[in-house]
Amino acid sequence: GMTPEQVAKLFQAFSQADSSTSRKYGGTGLGLTISKRLTELMGGEIWVESEAGKGSTFQFTATFGRTPGEWSGRVQPQLPELEGLRILVVDDNATAREILVDILESFNFEVVSLSSGQLALEQLESSAEPFDLVLMDWIMPNMDGVETTRQIQQRFDSPPPVIMVTAYGREEAYEASGGVAFGSVLSKPVAPSTLLDGILEALGHELVRVDHRRVEDELEAAKNLRGARVLLVEDNEINQELALELLTSNGISVEVANDGQEALDMLDREVFDGVLMDCQMPVMDGYEATRNIRQQERFKELPVLAMTANAMSGDREKVIDAGMNDHISKPINVRDMFTTMAKWITPTNPVTELEAVVEKQEQASETIPELPGIDTKAGMAITQDNAKLYRKLLTKFRDSQQDFAAQFRAALSDDDPIAPERAAHTLKGVAGNIGAKEVQTAAAALEAACKDKQPVEEIESLLEVVNAELSPVVAVLAEIDRKQGGQNEATASVDPVRVNELLCQLRELLEEDDAQSGLVLEELDGMPGMAIHASVLGRLSKAVDEYDFEQALQELDDLEDRQQGI
Repeated sequence: GMTPEQVAKLFQAFSQADSSTSRKYGGTGLGLTISKRLTELMGGEIWVESEAGKGSTFQFTATFGRTPGEWSGRVQPQLPELEGLRILVVDDNATAREILVDILESFNFEVVSLSSGQLALEQLESSAEPFDLVLMDWIMPNMDGVETTRQIQQRFDSPPPVIMVTAYGREEAYEASGGVAFGSVLSKPVAPSTLLDGILEALGHELVRVDHRRVEDELEAAKNLRGARVLLVEDNEINQELALELLTSNGISVEVANDGQEALDMLDREVFDGVLMDCQMPVMDGYEATRNIRQQERFKELPVLAMTANAMSGDREKVIDAGMNDHISKPINVRDMFTTMAKWITPTNPVTELEAVVEKQEQASETIPELPGIDTKAGMAITQDNAKLYRKLLTKFRDSQQDFAAQFRAALSDDDPIAPERAAHTLKGVAGNIGAKEVQTAAAALEAACKDKQPVEEIESLLEVVNAELSPVVAVLAEIDRKQGGQNEATASVDPVRVNELLCQLRELLEEDDAQSGLVLEELDGMPGMAIHASVLGRLSKAVDEYDFEQALQELDDLEDRQQGI
């Protein structure tokens, strides 16, 4: 419960019933302020009845209209008839297995999970009780999901139905199946309702009045964008990394501009099918850049889509008023992003067929442990279960935001009055993309306070809250690197021949200022036993990412000296 004084200011923007950084319970932040605004917009009100030491009761009223049209008919299965269903989950990625197991167990199914196709075959042969269903990942080392399913269907007289669950498109999966029959094919990340639909379909249950058109539209969106040439306007390195990987891995060509002015210069020189525009950037923000674009007759029809961590209705109206066609919210929802892009962007040179088959991974997929303060499941979903990319984003978040307080205070002294708001906005966006939700919420409150020109005392108080949430996350990310390094050093031996080959390749590419050096560096960084050089590899990677090849060569000299000294 709360005192009358606390209740009186509870619905004020960004207030904290207890503003200390070590408070036992979080303050109101944005949630109650938004709730108050929503209820008022719907002709109602929200209030609280509270007594200190006893508790609180929140109530609200609102007026709702009837939704026009036919009920969508979401299937409501009779779960009791499926209770006791035995399901085998096969996926080499531990995080992906855990997500599927959690969903399946919530349906009261009996679940066994394994990390490879060979183990799955052995389990099916040795199990005293048969399995009713198998959920199979596609891309796995040694024996992929297609070959494992083929073996299941050849070896057993009554093989269980198999659902393929893949991070790649349904069409690619069907093309690669080579005649192997699947009960259903689902795309990651899998929602519980979608997974249940797939199970019912695989088991032969009729799905009555379920509208799959939206799901199919989402799955087709990325395919229809292949071959598109897109200009990504984004100043933050973490957001650049994430967007580049998601777009290029789905067949979209991307060029990057670091601010609005740079985007205008690139549009003068090159032709693009569409623009993804961040809104808050230094030099020239996305709003001004879009207004400049629309003033030119040749760009009247050029699709410009905002990518912003601001998702309230007023923010969307501001985006449209500036001349943008639509907006994509951060943190990124992959399906929503591709669906929105496909709505506006048409490739000038579309790619009608998949030009490259995904290479099978020869190494076991990297796993991400549970990290206090970070929702790793959300982060992995945003990166399409790409653990390597996710770990890279976590590292960049740590390195770029660990001194956020100093960055923010420097922004307060900047001649640009928007600089503090932009700093908080950036933290909010990148925290959301890695799943650091408490940091994201605290940064959102700080951003809003800056935008509303709140008193310095209020801003300092909110900055303390941000630091209280951010510091343990940064510490955890530093610890994960230390633990990973310790494990590698203890268990792995260096392959000196291969390491020297990679060092020679890396030097040749760096001397030619070739960005392909990053690919060689990634392989080198992933070699067993190289974690002992984590610090110099980190500096080397940073130099390559910034295209500072001269500095990268200096770091490579240091790395070679260290390697020779072992």
